[in-house]
Amino acid sequence: MRTPEADAAPVPDGDFVAVSDASKYYISIDPSGRLGWDSAEMTYRTTTAHVIEVLTGRASNAYKAFLRKLGISYVIAGDTNIDFELLLDKLSDLFDVQTLMLGGGGVLNWSFIQANLCDELSVVIAPTADGSSDTPATTANTATSPSTQESRGRRAVRGSLLPQEACFS
Repeated sequence: MRTPEADAAPVPDGDFVAVSDASKYYISIDPSGRLGWDSAEMTYRTTTAHVIEVLTGRASNAYKAFLRKLGISYVIAGDTNIDFELLLDKLSDLFDVQTLMLGGGGVLNWSFIQANLCDELSVVIAPTADGSSDTPATTANTATSPSTQESRGRRAVRGSLLPQEACFS
């Protein structure tokens, strides 16, 4: 993992577009500029995408110089916090991004929903059980006998009680 050089020459203000015509982009939300990239591309299986960093005014000159040296595009989308509407405008104007899939965690996803910027939501709910002996129990109270567990219509899986239909045999 590479890190920025503290004595980097000043970079011009504003956004930096290294590649504007990639077939796919990987957009990384990094307000303070802390991720240590090795390359301007991300590859997952057979798909390669150009990296775009989303920064705020909190990102240092050294970090922006680091991204430029690697050929990683970046946009400044706010002074201290990400302005998601501004971000989407810049992604559209600079990179012709018209559709965006959020693959973030709850904070990122909820930020877009709160800003009324999501027009589609997919939710996958899948029951799972892990019978590994290394898996910690998820509840402290467990039933002690199989007959007690089954009489409640539930089966114990590693100390947690799951609905009958959520268990795998």
